[in-house]
Amino acid sequence: MRKILIVLFWFPAAFIFLLLNLTMLASMRSSGLAKHKLSASPLADTGFQLAASAGTSQILGTKVIAADARALLLELFLERHQSPIAPYADALVSQADLQGIDFRLATAIAMCESNAGKRIPPRSYNAWGIAVYTGQQSGAQFDNWPHAIEWVSKYIKEKYYDKGLIDLKDIGAKWAPPSVQTDYSWTKCVESFQNEIF
Repeated sequence: MRKILIVLFWFPAAFIFLLLNLTMLASMRSSGLAKHKLSASPLADTGFQLAASAGTSQILGTKVIAADARALLLELFLERHQSPIAPYADALVSQADLQGIDFRLATAIAMCESNAGKRIPPRSYNAWGIAVYTGQQSGAQFDNWPHAIEWVSKYIKEKYYDKGLIDLKDIGAKWAPPSVQTDYSWTKCVESFQNEIF
């Protein structure tokens, strides 16, 4: 009797799982992932590659190239927020790696400080509120987004990470001291955007 019940339930269950997978695939395509061409080639034309676990080189005869999806995650996040920094997602990841900092940190700080570069002093490329003190309308100026990303990544490394300030509460206490009095509001803001990235 058990075997008959298992067989009777297996076919509807398989059908339901198939429908769920197709629905999720259609949902991912309509949510913006489809605009990035994902194929089995090295994707030289788009700059994106599919991620694979170590040692995986063939799946049903299709070559999958191991790669880093962090830049794609950042780019999709920044595009969703209509940030002018979105085209520089690769630079955010490479500079974070170079400095040994969390790749989401500079982006999350930029979200809290300037809505990721949408509200900045004119022509400053200063999405991080660097030297924009309370009551002032200007601060540090950078030549372009890559220059700003390189500078702020190095700044976070030297002024925070190198001094043992890696926890967001410690960083927030120095980056935005008044936020400590408001129950670490800056820290909570940065943390929420980091979690939204993934």
